[in-house]
Amino acid sequence: MITWALLWYSLQHVWKRRTRSLLTVVSVFIGIAAITTLISFGYGISSYVSDMSQKMGNDKLIIQPRGFGFGPPSTESNVKLDEDDLDAVRGVNGVKEATGIYVMSAQVEHDEQKKYVNVFGSDFDNYHELIDEVYTLKVVEGKELRGNEVNQAVLAYNYLVDKKIFEKALEVGDSITVNGQDIKIAGFYEAFGNPQDDSVVYMNANAMEKLFGLKNYYFMLVRAEPGENPTTLAEEIADELRDHRHQSTAQQDFFVQTFEQVIATFSTVLNAITGVVILLGFISVVVAAVNITNTMYATILERTKEIGVFKAIGARNGPIRVIFMLESGLLSLVGGVLGVIAGYFISQLAGSVISAAGFSIFTPVFSWWLVVGSISFAFGIGVLAGFLPAYRASRLPPVKALRYE
Repeated sequence: MITWALLWYSLQHVWKRRTRSLLTVVSVFIGIAAITTLISFGYGISSYVSDMSQKMGNDKLIIQPRGFGFGPPSTESNVKLDEDDLDAVRGVNGVKEATGIYVMSAQVEHDEQKKYVNVFGSDFDNYHELIDEVYTLKVVEGKELRGNEVNQAVLAYNYLVDKKIFEKALEVGDSITVNGQDIKIAGFYEAFGNPQDDSVVYMNANAMEKLFGLKNYYFMLVRAEPGENPTTLAEEIADELRDHRHQSTAQQDFFVQTFEQVIATFSTVLNAITGVVILLGFISVVVAAVNITNTMYATILERTKEIGVFKAIGARNGPIRVIFMLESGLLSLVGGVLGVIAGYFISQLAGSVISAAGFSIFTPVFSWWLVVGSISFAFGIGVLAGFLPAYRASRLPPVKALRYE
């Protein structure tokens, strides 16, 4: 049992060997600082994904050609989804609305400066609510696309910032040239948090068709009827599309997913990457634990005679074990506290730098459970690392310990 007397005695000996103690503390400090920093970023990204999932809602589905993943990959594909496919999807019982999405990589020019960005097009006239919900679009300046505008566009946030896309920030009413056509800026959307999405040009579907001669959709968005099970609906849509495209299950060249499935897949990959990165930080903590064990073995050798005196005056094995486990635990606890403090400042600094570079989705979240968990973990590692040396100390024969030089 831990008593104040044993705790005070352990503290005195930790302070007495402060140079050695400091080196041990540093090894724990490095590992805990690394772990807390990495976990804060991982939790921040998970929070972003969770928030995005809630905003999107669970009644949405996406239909894509095989080989595509959710997001803005290459726009090249041999698999085509056209208006006839979209009509077939709209005819499925349980589908409330569906629209096709065009995505093209195009040259955008302004004031003799040229950039290559993604141009996004859809039927904003009839399906703006569906599109806005899926992409969490919110206008911060100007207005949204609402009609059949063929010479207007809404731009992503980075066009509002100097030197993000062009040298000078653009304004509502300015013009850009897309694929050789002058396009007037109707408004700007708020930031997504990553440079690629924050550089997109949004246009109506008919404007994209006129500008690029498009006939095939990049993918399709679907909203289920209220009360409809999205997973069941995805299977029914796949069945209908296969019949429409005269394909067997083995020949199917598209896939239908609910947004819950998309987010779950993304979260699984994210958790795996985060786990690997945290594992690297955990290795440094294991190294620190080995260092603590070595330190405690050296301490026991120096204090063998002292242990013999304890034994000679009737000290039991338990209190002796507690003394040395407390010392190792205290060393690790101090390193853990300092590591958490350092991890907080490192994550905030790194988060500011990353955000300034345009990746605000990588915003660290430092929660109370991370603080408590990291400190408890550090203390627990220290206690475990000190167990074997403490056990050895408690088992020393009194006579042999007293004779030790």
